[in-house]
Amino acid sequence: MKKGVLLIAVLIMVALLAGAVVWDCVGLAEDAQHRVSLADEEIAKHERRLMKLLESSPQVSPEVEATVAAYRGANSLEAKRAAYDDVVANFRRTMAGSVDATNPLDRKFMDDVAGAINRREVAEKPYEEELAAYEAFMNTWRGGVARWFLPADGAAVKAEE
Repeated sequence: MKKGVLLIAVLIMVALLAGAVVWDCVGLAEDAQHRVSLADEEIAKHERRLMKLLESSPQVSPEVEATVAAYRGANSLEAKRAAYDDVVANFRRTMAGSVDATNPLDRKFMDDVAGAINRREVAEKPYEEELAAYEAFMNTWRGGVARWFLPADGAAVKAEE
């Protein structure tokens, strides 16, 4: 009788310990995933700011208008990032040299656009670092445990490429 009680007590302790490990692993994975989402939202904020500036300007070239429309129509993260790169490339090619330096409104517009582009470029580094940390965690044994218990749609953060 005592051996049966002891065996049940050991099994309960092992189950509690396993539950604690799973709880910890899932929590760490969700935290890493949340940090990636925050970094991605920071990038998206600067992208939206640039698109708003370009859409509100009457002096935007037709090429930039077309690429802004393509950005708005993009569905996936990869498509949005590629469309954003096209917007910036077309802006630099068609509009960057056409600023009237004597017109304060033109200078302000160009400064605002350059600021949005630069802030987005600065925001890319923390995103890439957080994504790399998330992927590194998910490749550990703890990430493997978390993968078993995370929902399928929330288990993976979509990478840029």
